[in-house]
Amino acid sequence: MLEAATHVLRSEPATATMQSIAREAALSQATAYRHFPSVEALVVAYHEDVITSLVEHGERSRKTGKELFEHQATRWVKLQSVHGPVIVRFWSQKGFLERLHGGDGMTTLSCSAWDQALRGVLIDLSLPDSLLNVARFLHNALFDPREILDLTKTAGLPDEQVVRRLSDAFYGALKGWASN
Repeated sequence: MLEAATHVLRSEPATATMQSIAREAALSQATAYRHFPSVEALVVAYHEDVITSLVEHGERSRKTGKELFEHQATRWVKLQSVHGPVIVRFWSQKGFLERLHGGDGMTTLSCSAWDQALRGVLIDLSLPDSLLNVARFLHNALFDPREILDLTKTAGLPDEQVVRRLSDAFYGALKGWASN
């Protein structure tokens, strides 16, 4: 069912319905609803799969500091070309810090994908670990899938330039925040 949902959500992220997903999975609509109560629930499972793949990507890496961060950022930008339209359709209306402090599961999973790299950047920039939540916040703002898609699809920048520019902006923002 999730595989069928993935196909439908990628091809028609703005108009996917449980009926179209059930049809793709060769299931009745009632059976589809027994697996997932809504398209939104399917998208949560989909998004969890994407973030879990990012967690695993970082865990497999032997890189540290900025090198690990840029390794993760490269993977994240590449993931957006495939998964971004689906993630964006169901992006939370709550702010990052509200989700973080509220214990939102997807935000917690996202932190597990990025925290090692963010801590490494703080070390490389000689900044205190007490800025981790600031690093999380700035990262979330700069590496928003909507903005990545805008840079790659609308502005036509290659993935490598997107990673370089966003990473440099992130480092600068962290330094600026720390100096105030």
